[in-house]
Amino acid sequence: MKLMLLLLLCMAAVLSAQQIVRSFDAPDSSITGLAYHDNTLYAVGSISSTVYELDEMSGSVNNSWVVSITGTETPTGIGYAGDLLYVGADDGSGAGGHLYKYTTSGSYQGSADVLC
Repeated sequence: MKLMLLLLLCMAAVLSAQQIVRSFDAPDSSITGLAYHDNTLYAVGSISSTVYELDEMSGSVNNSWVVSITGTETPTGIGYAGDLLYVGADDGSGAGGHLYKYTTSGSYQGSADVLC
């Protein structure tokens, strides 16, 4: 019992020591995903279908581009892997979607079908 209480007290101390380092307004009212790479934060907006490259310190937009989506798809998330940004999009039907690939400067590199 004493060990459990000690663990709970340690967890409470760690959690109370966490703090928000910085915050800033989102560049779009419909942000559906965030990715971070090389001191840069990337955000994607579902309504605007836009990727924003943000300064990690100030939140200012350094670059932005519209995602090349097909049909009625909307962006649902963004990630970074292997030197590319991947923007996931679907049409809400549950039948699958696409991954759209971009360089970090916004150059389109193709897409791939995603079946879920």
